[in-house]
Amino acid sequence: MKDTPNLAPTILTLLHAYQRRGEQGVWPRLPHSTGINMLLIVTKSSSVQLESGKAYFASAPNTEFDASDGELDKVEGFLFLIERQEAAGISEALSLPAAAPYIRLCENIITFANSGDALERFRGHVYFQELLYELYRLREHWKPDSRTAVERTQAYINNHYAEEISIEGLASMAGISPAYYMEIFKKIVGRSPIDYLTSVRINAARRLLDDTGAPAYQVAESVGYKDPFYFSRQFKRVTGVSPSRYARRSSLRIASLHYPMTGHMLALQHIPYAAPLDREFCQFYKQKYELQIPVHLRDPAVDTNMIFNLKALQEAKPDVVIAGNWLSEADQSELNHMASTLYIPWWETDWREHLLIVGQFLGVHAQAEHWLDKYDNQAAKIRGRLKNRMGESSVMAIHVLQGQIHQFGSRNLGTVLYDDLQLRFAGQDRSGKVYEPITCEQLLACKPDKLLVAVADDPLSTALWATIMDKPEWKELDAVRNHCVYQIQPDPWFDYSAMGNERILKAIDKLFS
Repeated sequence: MKDTPNLAPTILTLLHAYQRRGEQGVWPRLPHSTGINMLLIVTKSSSVQLESGKAYFASAPNTEFDASDGELDKVEGFLFLIERQEAAGISEALSLPAAAPYIRLCENIITFANSGDALERFRGHVYFQELLYELYRLREHWKPDSRTAVERTQAYINNHYAEEISIEGLASMAGISPAYYMEIFKKIVGRSPIDYLTSVRINAARRLLDDTGAPAYQVAESVGYKDPFYFSRQFKRVTGVSPSRYARRSSLRIASLHYPMTGHMLALQHIPYAAPLDREFCQFYKQKYELQIPVHLRDPAVDTNMIFNLKALQEAKPDVVIAGNWLSEADQSELNHMASTLYIPWWETDWREHLLIVGQFLGVHAQAEHWLDKYDNQAAKIRGRLKNRMGESSVMAIHVLQGQIHQFGSRNLGTVLYDDLQLRFAGQDRSGKVYEPITCEQLLACKPDKLLVAVADDPLSTALWATIMDKPEWKELDAVRNHCVYQIQPDPWFDYSAMGNERILKAIDKLFS
């Protein structure tokens, strides 16, 4: 349903009322006028577009009510022509749970509205207003039912994707017209029913290719595609690679030595053969993928862990290692003797280039580009919502670590806040400032409207944070007085990768809601 119409002080005016029952009664030639709305109550139908037991509101001219295609002649029921008024239409079919009361009202309207007596015509208009009241009341109760019905069909797709599924069948299951079903499904789920079915089938195909190694034609049939060539085209459209290339890619043992590389690989739907899982800002990876990653490495930022990692990789014998280019020459030399190694130019390029480099290396460059397009679309939607919620409010993100305050600027968390979401930076020029130490006085002078704060648990940091919060200037900040200081944890806020940034987008959208 659209926004609730404003029925007061204006009342919808009935112009003409018609009934068709069997061969009795003739529908009028519908006027192609912008000044008339139409209400159709269908009691019996052989039409594909118009279903029995439903009420349709539409503005003339409207193809759904166009008699030229013969659809209107296939239905029986009641047709009311109404003086058009703004925001008074219902754009989709309303299912009538018990049609009899609505039919009685329609019959009363027909009886009195077409009378030669002015007083009886007035009575017919009263019945018409009562009909409108009942339909709008039904509309308000029908909203959540529509969502529930669509979610029920979504669950059906999830469980029956391998079977033949049609829009008409799903709409019938939901109890709404196919056209409105497609509209409301996209609003609720975020994509069309066909796109959603395709994504479910392709994800199932990925699992089969990963787990069984079955040939593509068998996988196609197992997930609901009768034509293996069409399946292959759909698979490549979604993933960026053919099923056979995907299967070969999945057979490679690819190790990720650093956390951002893990995030890039997972965004491209490739689970590493080996990866570190013990860093605090990547607990999500540990919780979700620990059992699927055979070899667990340790945080390479700790010097002593590198010896452990090199030994573990030597025993695991990976085909490929992906790492940052900041490793020492000695460590790079050892890795090069173990496997083909890709070194990501960390500071020379940003996270988007990192993802594209990983995608190119894995043979899924098109998939990486597709992922970035989806990310940008998602960021644009969230950016619009935040603009409506926050206006020009300034935002600051800081990390209190080892007794120092660090402000995020042009990289890491800052790139999501200020580049992708275009929120207003609290402070001076941030160009070139990636993760900058600032003083307590500088923090207070920036006067952010909203403040994201991560405080490490070392004694110096907790003591500094307590000192800051005790200052009178702190208590006068708008962010403090308006309860807009948000404590954040390392996970996902410190994960500078494709998957990490996507999770940060969603976290910001939720945090500032």
